[in-house]
Amino acid sequence: MAEVRQRKTPAAATEKQETDSSTTADVQAAEPEWSWSDYGSWPLSVRWAPAYVALIGVFIVVYYVTYVGDPGLDMSSTESCIATFNYTFRINAARHQAEQLSTHSWELGTAGEAIEELVDPQKTVFGRDPFPNDKIPSQGLHLDQALIWLYQKIRTTDQTLFDDDFAVSDPAALGAEENLLNEAPRYINGAISHRSEVAELWSDAVSMVPPFLAYYGVAMNDMNMIRTAFRQIQLYRDVLSINRGPKKGLWKHIVGPSELADEGCWSTGNGWAAYGMVRTRATISAWRPSSEVMTEEVKKLDQWVGEILDGAIETDDDESGLLRNYLGDDSWFGETSGTSLLTATAYRMAVLKPEVFGQQKYLSWADHKREAVIERVDDDGFAKPAVDPLKHSSRKPTESSPEGESFLLMMGAAWRDCVCAGVCPPPA
Repeated sequence: MAEVRQRKTPAAATEKQETDSSTTADVQAAEPEWSWSDYGSWPLSVRWAPAYVALIGVFIVVYYVTYVGDPGLDMSSTESCIATFNYTFRINAARHQAEQLSTHSWELGTAGEAIEELVDPQKTVFGRDPFPNDKIPSQGLHLDQALIWLYQKIRTTDQTLFDDDFAVSDPAALGAEENLLNEAPRYINGAISHRSEVAELWSDAVSMVPPFLAYYGVAMNDMNMIRTAFRQIQLYRDVLSINRGPKKGLWKHIVGPSELADEGCWSTGNGWAAYGMVRTRATISAWRPSSEVMTEEVKKLDQWVGEILDGAIETDDDESGLLRNYLGDDSWFGETSGTSLLTATAYRMAVLKPEVFGQQKYLSWADHKREAVIERVDDDGFAKPAVDPLKHSSRKPTESSPEGESFLLMMGAAWRDCVCAGVCPPPA
């Protein structure tokens, strides 16, 4: 049997080889040869290969732009510019910190304003039409994120919207009140006192009281209220502004009879004063009735804001690129809070009066200050070093300032609006 198997094996192998050869020949006959030089000989799979590659490339690009990459700034409209704007720092993280850290009345009011400027800018006084048909915008069925957040913090059953035994003006950061106008102490020149116990003027108050008086005047169609807002700024400036020397144009921090009196030019205090004037100015110029009869007041506000910015520029000498906690005093450290708010002021004025504040003197300076601040914003959204807001004269900066986080939001929103208005150059 073994001998039989040996004789049959070669025959079987030969038959298999013939079959394989026949199959190969059939395949070769079914697939004719083609040449790269002869396009007509190319099979369809080769002819369509470039199209397949191109489609894959398009898919990759679209996927990257949509889900991975930065789509770039869309300047086709204000809305698209805002939607695609790159703040170059974690602005939502900063917003979270402002909301979480704010507990005092002025902190809550400032955070509410900052959030409004960030997420619903058209309803602020810096919007294109903040007073449609000469009225404040209605909320309708859609409440602002800022208002939803603030409604959880305020009270409506007492003289003020927030409990504060120390200050008169700080609770006004949440809104104008009867107590503010009729019961608050007055300084000798008639300025509404910042404090409730003694008649004392703080530069901080200019960001709390006049902007809300002006807005309340629009809401009530009360021109006298708007004039009162301007008059309060003027009275504060008469006492706090420095009119000569190397600090000319800057404001003292506190003037009054208490032990808290502080005639130094606190950076944040100058920011409070300047930004409060900017918001009041924006309200006056945006409401048709006041814009028609208060042109001289608007010019004065532009001048007074310019004085503070000029003073900040002249005393800007810290190697960190930040403004010093006390302007014009080289013994102080550079810090982020006052720098952010004064930078926001410069950007806002560049849009409100571009022929003056849209010049390189102010825009270049603001860009450098913004970059210096952003370099010091960490992954959690904290800008530091920041001055301790409860101890403005402390030589030890804080790691987390509630108002400093709100100023950071204001700076980002102001820069964005300046770019989207076509006044500031787009970010590189």
